Amino acid sequence: MLKKYTSYLGVLVLACFSFYYTDKAVDIVKRNDPIMKSILANSENYYVDPVSALITGDEIIVGMNGKKVNVDKSYQNMKQIDEYNESMLVFDEVIPDISLTDSFDKYIVGGNINKNQVALVFKVDDAYYIDTVNNILLDKNVLATFFMDGNVVENHMDQVLELVSNGYEIENLGYDGSYTLDRFGWTNNMISSLTNEDTKFCYTDYKNSSVLDLCSNHKMYTIKPTVSVNNYPFSTVKKELESGSIISFNLNETTLKELPSIISYIKQKGFDLVTLNELVSENLVEEK
Repeated sequence: MLKKYTSYLGVLVLACFSFYYTDKAVDIVKRNDPIMKSILANSENYYVDPVSALITGDEIIVGMNGKKVNVDKSYQNMKQIDEYNESMLVFDEVIPDISLTDSFDKYIVGGNINKNQVALVFKVDDAYYIDTVNNILLDKNVLATFFMDGNVVENHMDQVLELVSNGYEIENLGYDGSYTLDRFGWTNNMISSLTNEDTKFCYTDYKNSSVLDLCSNHKMYTIKPTVSVNNYPFSTVKKELESGSIISFNLNETTLKELPSIISYIKQKGFDLVTLNELVSENLVEEK
């Protein structure tokens, strides 16, 4: 019996060594393949360092993922045509050491400056100006984010759906002017049912621990804008605009009068106008 067991063990050991040396042989052949050599020689040219989020106290400015060539997947792709082809390179994201992920207890005060993006945010506690701002954004062909009071959402669903159909982002501004636990989930559910998306953000102009705690407990991020526009919208934006800015507006006659000029100015400065969700995404933005 012992002899039989020893024989089986010997066969198993031999098989393991066989697989090991086979894999080593395959790896040696692969590494000497001209396609693999070209991938390895060029991979460093495509490497992009990740940028960690910048945390200062209870505030956070979003970082950005890097990227690197996935050598094995790129090789598998190119072996199908048996030649090196740059367009068939496969990339993996490189996650920064400090990420926005799970930083729900911080106020987001800006996007990564290297992405050259700006987000417009509109606070909506009255439905009166919704159609007008919608038409301005459509005419200027830009996206924006609307933080909407639950009372407005509940009573003006058709207008909310119109905003959604135009690609705008809808987020929770509380209910009747404040964030309260009893109405928070209700407002989130209304917005989600209209947008088919989970709400991601809360809003505050000033640091407010009760808002931060409530949103953090619901795994939502709290936005504190880079630029809060009250009086003199155009001059305020012109003075304070920078890459990564979150610019918030109250909807009123002055805002709507100057909004077209504000959008034109931001574009002239070379910034892309995106939704808040895109601005705070840590995904790498490729050069156009």
